[in-house]
Amino acid sequence: MAAMEPITSIDRYEPDFDHQCEVCGGTPVVAGVKDGRQVYRATMCGPCLWNEPRASDPATWNEAASP
Repeated sequence: MAAMEPITSIDRYEPDFDHQCEVCGGTPVVAGVKDGRQVYRATMCGPCLWNEPRASDPATWNEAASP
């Protein structure tokens, strides 16, 4: 049995302008940062990842979700 990767928590999300969204081709894609270093890079932009049009603005990525 293969060892499972540990779950890494993410401190915040930041834009990664070096990659394009695999769905729409837009930039930036979403990157997760923990302790000052990137630990996750999504293959999608904010709107495609979260299915939320306002996520096109990376400034919204770390706001608390609305109930």
